[in-house]
Amino acid sequence: MKKTITLFLLAFALAAGPLQAQDINETFQFVDADGNVIENESVITRDLVETDDDGNEMIKSGIFVKNMTGSSDFLKVYYEIELIENGAYQICFPATCNTQDEPGGYETAIGQLMGQVQDIQSEWFPEDDGECIVTLTIEVFAKQGGFPPTYESLGIGPTITLDFVKGKTPEPLPGDVNGDGEINIADINAVIDMILSQNITPSGDVNGDGEVNIADINEAIAMILRQ
Repeated sequence: MKKTITLFLLAFALAAGPLQAQDINETFQFVDADGNVIENESVITRDLVETDDDGNEMIKSGIFVKNMTGSSDFLKVYYEIELIENGAYQICFPATCNTQDEPGGYETAIGQLMGQVQDIQSEWFPEDDGECIVTLTIEVFAKQGGFPPTYESLGIGPTITLDFVKGKTPEPLPGDVNGDGEINIADINAVIDMILSQNITPSGDVNGDGEVNIADINEAIAMILRQ
């Protein structure tokens, strides 16, 4: 029964239209430490506090960029700091480091990806307990002639959001039914499991109407399609 429902939902999603990730430039992708591609529009929570060589506390994103096609194109990373309660956010890519301590829109320099996978060295240096939310977006460029060289934009690539947390519990994401910090097909399956087993938890109420039923499955699908 569960397999039938899941296959029906997948067919519905494909019929309703492709996800944004299928429409964007996929030359470069965000990946995790194991090289797994991170789905477009994913929200990832990080709360592991480490100490750098200078004794500063930091929380690493664990995010890398991968050249999926062996492309010789260039890229930059735009980043929007939506929330930074204290400390500073740093991103080093491709060769220089940018550091900001207040919300706003920023970008890295344009550079060429050296090798198949590159660490973008994205981390938050908290001074106290709190939260820092940053959204990263890749844009791909072709290098033109001239000196200094100019670059032609080939398109916007994937977007992900990093939620750095220290000493507090982050608010659950609407739609993140299984609590893994991402919203994807696994959350749809989690709602199906709740309905079939009647083991209901508040996270299954995706549409916020106080019940867990087929409407929450439809809302989870809609959330993924809107991405």
